[in-house]
Amino acid sequence: MGETAAAILIGWGARVLYLGPAFGLTPHRNATAVLAVGLDGPLQVADDPSDCTTRYRTARSVLILPNSLHHLRIERGRMAFLYVDPFGRDLRALIPRMTDATPSAAFDLREEPAVIEVLMGLAENRIAAPEGRASLGGLLGIGGQASPDARIAAALRHMRDEPHRAHRLTSLAARAGLSPSRFLHLFKAETGVPLRRYRIWNRMGAAVRASGEGASLTEAAHAAGFASSAHFSSAFRDMFGLMPSDLAKALKPGPG
Repeated sequence: MGETAAAILIGWGARVLYLGPAFGLTPHRNATAVLAVGLDGPLQVADDPSDCTTRYRTARSVLILPNSLHHLRIERGRMAFLYVDPFGRDLRALIPRMTDATPSAAFDLREEPAVIEVLMGLAENRIAAPEGRASLGGLLGIGGQASPDARIAAALRHMRDEPHRAHRLTSLAARAGLSPSRFLHLFKAETGVPLRRYRIWNRMGAAVRASGEGASLTEAAHAAGFASSAHFSSAFRDMFGLMPSDLAKALKPGPG
């Protein structure tokens, strides 16, 4: 028989779609909004992740807003996590497609069955990535290209091209021709997250890409500007709720 991957990562412009095991996630904050969908059953979302006695709300799909502390519990089965484009258009399109919103999350996609059908097809290799992206773009209203402020877009490209650099506020603001305070305000208005948080997110992406290309955890961490693999692992867990080694194991192909 051929080989199948336990988990799949699909790139989609500035978005990333994860399909695979749910893992035992810890409370964490993502730098961008994330749409979580239970493929095989519902998931549970903590009302107050900072309270160990909190109640959990059951749903099949939830949109977590940027930089919001959250905790998801999944009893069984596979999950889909769509990390949206950090520019605000995706988030503005997704919120009205949910049926119930709270200050930190929105629940229950209006097109939930159709979205799950496409995600299942992608997870099981019945739908090719280009077809799946097109279908999801139509269902979620996120197929269009964002038109961000050109100065912030240039800063993001600069950070993505050189993730290992410090990218200090004063340097980025000077390149954009803005004061530091104006740059910070505009950056958050365009991306929905603070600059410091986005810098970490950008380095995470670079490290994950390096790991996917065969680099060791230590090599990937250093290539992305982290001081050590331990620093990278700690930051990764804070942002995604699991260790990078767990994700790497899930992405490795196994006998199918």
